[in-house]
Amino acid sequence: MTYLLLRSTSLMLAALSLAAASASGTYAAEAEQPVPLSRGSFLGVQQAVEIAVKNHPMLIEGQANLKASEARTEQARSLYYPQVYANANTVAGAGVSNPRFLIGGGLLRENQTTFTGGVIANQRLYDFGYTSNLIESNKLAERAQGQDVNARRALVLLYVQRAYLNSLKRHRLVQIAEETVRERGIIAGQIETLYRQQLKSKLDFDLARVELVNAQSLLVRSRNDLKASFADLNRTMGIAGADDYVLEDISVAVRPQKTLETLINESLSHPEVKRAKEQTASADARLTATKRQYLPTVSAIASGGTFDPFDPRQNQQTGGWWMAGAMVSMPLFTGFLIENQVVEANANRQAASAATSNIEQALTQQVTNAYLDTLTFAQQITLAEEQVKTAQEALQLSKQRYKLGLGTVVEVTQSEVAVTAAQTRLADTQYDYKIAEVTLAYTSQGDDTGRILLMSRASTASRPGDAGSQAEGPPAAAY
Repeated sequence: MTYLLLRSTSLMLAALSLAAASASGTYAAEAEQPVPLSRGSFLGVQQAVEIAVKNHPMLIEGQANLKASEARTEQARSLYYPQVYANANTVAGAGVSNPRFLIGGGLLRENQTTFTGGVIANQRLYDFGYTSNLIESNKLAERAQGQDVNARRALVLLYVQRAYLNSLKRHRLVQIAEETVRERGIIAGQIETLYRQQLKSKLDFDLARVELVNAQSLLVRSRNDLKASFADLNRTMGIAGADDYVLEDISVAVRPQKTLETLINESLSHPEVKRAKEQTASADARLTATKRQYLPTVSAIASGGTFDPFDPRQNQQTGGWWMAGAMVSMPLFTGFLIENQVVEANANRQAASAATSNIEQALTQQVTNAYLDTLTFAQQITLAEEQVKTAQEALQLSKQRYKLGLGTVVEVTQSEVAVTAAQTRLADTQYDYKIAEVTLAYTSQGDDTGRILLMSRASTASRPGDAGSQAEGPPAAAY
């Protein structure tokens, strides 16, 4: 009875332990999953960046590669420590087992069956710098992998900011399309009223309706483009999010930039350049370690254990035994293995050095292109603003002329199309300028790109419904 009670208690405790472990694992798994963003929820720049840094597969892959690189460094460091193994051999016939637990033949002797068991330890004493250079190579490769994580983070931040700005641009285009539909709807309604009163022709009414339908078609496409931009934003954050968000206002004001020469000099500290330089140093250290394989290796060896023949007729001593010694090993001919390893290591060093130069040249080109893009878009913004002002004045004039009977509805519709095109061009240019600005920050600074959009936040717009100071249009909204 007591046995059954103890057994039942043990089973119950085991079940409770399994349940607790399962619940803990489930909770941990749920904690690691990204919090889903609901449809129409607010998504700020900082929030989008934090989500991407936590969930983007590119960064997770980089962190895993860094851990693997750290493990390789520790693997190389293991050569500094003794290598200890436990062994057990049994030999039948004329064979013997030596103190290194290797089975081999010997002089002819009576057949017998023996058992040998024990421990062997091997310690590398000196290898003329092979181990130290191998460890140094792995440490430099580990540092290169750390810079790779920084480079991946900078690239993810660039992707997020580009997608965020593109969504803001698409939202602005939706606003323009809505305003166009509203204006053309008013004009079409007025012309329809005049047409019913036989004050305007059927042609004027039809033309107004055609332009209204065109504006409605543009609105449909703009809204779908906005949803597509939200899908791109979700992809850059590494989540499966909603198809609409309330976005944070970002000022698109033109800001002065540093000189091109300064930006190019700053690009030399880009994480991609640092990673390539660390890889070059790692390849150089590995080449040195490979060449040291030509030199001798001094090791100490010790073993001990027990020996016992299974044949009691043999008059042999049994029991414990030990052995200690030193060994010098030097390769004489390895089938050209070391020679080709040296060739490979030298080629890898040359490739790493060339990759560093290639990255520096590519960053110089990208900095130059992004810098010129910011200058181009800044000048185009000024021209686009003047064009919008001129188009709006022309629209007001054409409306007055049509109202007085001095113009046609074609003039009005053409003026409306010109206003819509000018506003669209201005919005495209403003947000293309911001995209060029964050691209310039990435190519010149690398790991400092996150501050660009944060510095560009509208000073009074932090949550939907707040009074915004953005001159381009009303605060962003969901669709």
